[in-house]
Amino acid sequence: MFIIGPFLIVGWISFSRTSATIKDEVGKTMLQLVKQNHATMENTLSSVRDKTVTFLDNHFFSNPKQFAFWTHIDSISALSEADTILDRWSTDGTEYAIYMENTSNQPFPLNALYKKQGLIYLDSSMGYPGWVQQTQAEKGAGMLRLATSSNGQPTITFTRSILHPEKYDQSIGFLAVSKLEVLLNKNLVSVQLPEHAGVYLFDDLDELLMKSGAADMALSELPEDLRNQASGYYFGETNNQKDLYAVSYEFNFHTRLIYKIPLQSIMGKQTSFQQLIMVMLAIYLLLVLLFVVYLLRNIIKPLARLVMFTRVYELGKPFDFGLESSRTRSDEFGLLYTAFIRMTARLNESIEENYGMKIKQKEQELNTLHSQITPHLLYNTLDSIYWYALESGNHDVGGMVKDLSKLLRIGLSRGKSVIPVSEELEHVHAYIRLQMKRYPGNFEVFWDIDEVLDAVKMPKVIIQPLVENAIFHGIQSMDGEGQLWVRVKCKEAEMHIVVEDNGFIPVNLEKLRMIVSGEIDDKGYGIRNVHQRIQLHYGDPYGLTYLQREGGGLIATIIIPL
Repeated sequence: MFIIGPFLIVGWISFSRTSATIKDEVGKTMLQLVKQNHATMENTLSSVRDKTVTFLDNHFFSNPKQFAFWTHIDSISALSEADTILDRWSTDGTEYAIYMENTSNQPFPLNALYKKQGLIYLDSSMGYPGWVQQTQAEKGAGMLRLATSSNGQPTITFTRSILHPEKYDQSIGFLAVSKLEVLLNKNLVSVQLPEHAGVYLFDDLDELLMKSGAADMALSELPEDLRNQASGYYFGETNNQKDLYAVSYEFNFHTRLIYKIPLQSIMGKQTSFQQLIMVMLAIYLLLVLLFVVYLLRNIIKPLARLVMFTRVYELGKPFDFGLESSRTRSDEFGLLYTAFIRMTARLNESIEENYGMKIKQKEQELNTLHSQITPHLLYNTLDSIYWYALESGNHDVGGMVKDLSKLLRIGLSRGKSVIPVSEELEHVHAYIRLQMKRYPGNFEVFWDIDEVLDAVKMPKVIIQPLVENAIFHGIQSMDGEGQLWVRVKCKEAEMHIVVEDNGFIPVNLEKLRMIVSGEIDDKGYGIRNVHQRIQLHYGDPYGLTYLQREGGGLIATIIIPL
């Protein structure tokens, strides 16, 4: 139960979350579908609105003669001509009608009061259609309403006021385009919804303009946030039936398109499939449990015996396992027992070897202490020579002895492999002073150092070999014309160390590269050692490179990461 229980719980949680995820994805898909469908409807309504603008412009605003015709129809023939014009515009299944107000009390044909389509005169004594007042409030802008068609059936109608061309605050009539459901139903034909689904179009007064499907729907079925000019999807339940509501609101005509889809019609097969998976999972887990019980009976006892031996065994002490019968087993536990015995034997051997290594380490430390006596004796001897030279008045020799002492002290650095940049530069200064004493007046040195790098650690004695090469192979015999530059600069996240000379002796850069890389190993030990130590410290991307200097000489560059 402790094995099956967690699996069933995890399976149930996975089932629930998968169902929720699928429902959410279906909701998002239906929301996109209803938005696309609604956008198509809005385009259809926009084309109707644009067509009414064209009609009014052609017959009222841009043509004074036409304006006079429409506002002074006083005969049956004129009325018939007006109906013919409106019939020509009613070619796509819609009906165009003009409702004229008799503001000038002019005579008009008697049957104009009783017409249901075409040109219709409004008479206050007979009452105005319900949409007239709302259309007047729009002041020329169109609106969508549910009206009564010529055959007495409810119809979706687009209405707008006909304003006087010279008095925009005065309405002379209304243009109405009815039977728009003919066009809108064409937009719904291309949409394939699941069985028993319904499509509903509401206006801004929450009045149902049209629907597709047998089921009815009220806006009260939606939550409050989706009834307030919002788009989204919602899972609700009415009459013990769970439904998906996908709602799209468009501000252009203030309409709301709603898909109401029974959840069972889109999730039924998926739910049955998931339930089948859960049953199969339970059966599978039961089989696994039986198999685990079988394995436990054959594993626990050998494992317990092996655990007991691990507790009894003490490092470094011989132990008689007495496992001849276990070691002869041909299964994995026989291998484990044998491996355990071998491991303990190797551990005992390792302990003995480690003990011997510690003794050797102590001997090595003692030898190291002895070896440190020699440098200490050398420093004291050089210090004595330095003071003797000063007392004898030989300051040059004293300075050279002092620089030599610095070279030795920094070079050894108490066994440290990395030192601060400031100490490395002190080492180079001491070496250059010695060489300038040896070759007085032959060359001059220029320094360009970023002081912010003084405390940065670097491998010791990597600049002096480059300076030595520049002096001995480049400028030592230039009789005062030799120049040496030493630069230590910070560039981005790297430290660039450059040693440059103006020597005139031609250099084979390819041979120099081979020396640095170790392809030629009988020359250039110093610079090769520098290159190899840098790569050991920082990796292959870093090291020593040489370039030819314009005007003669070489540029040696070391790049080290900061």
